[in-house]
Amino acid sequence: MVSEGKEQAIEHLSKAELAFIAVLLDVQGGLAEGHDKPRNTYRLSFENIKVVRGHLERTSDGTHFEYRQSPKGLKFKIENENDEQIKQAAEDDEVKEPKEGKTYVAILTSPEHIDILVEIDPHDIAEIIRSARDKETATV
Repeated sequence: MVSEGKEQAIEHLSKAELAFIAVLLDVQGGLAEGHDKPRNTYRLSFENIKVVRGHLERTSDGTHFEYRQSPKGLKFKIENENDEQIKQAAEDDEVKEPKEGKTYVAILTSPEHIDILVEIDPHDIAEIIRSARDKETATV
């Protein structure tokens, strides 16, 4: 699931081995087939990639990455819940999806696969990088 905010970004970034900050240029996605649990699979293209952890070779022309998350509306009916309560719970539990034009901290498990996406305010980038670095050195 896409997280949001500088606190989330700092927390994930301080533990990451491979990460970048970039603007999401293009999103292509759909339901992944052949998995036990339903998953949405996305092919994301970014621009203005700034690598902030590790080394990433392919950063020139809007690099593509794979990203997966659980789809929205996976609320199961609980005994004594009526349809309106179920619908409201599913809306409350709605999963945030990647959106074009937004700035993200991307935590990668490999050079092609994003594990965690955190939507951030572009004005917070310097503070996020500095705070994550401070947090990392504090825990070493």
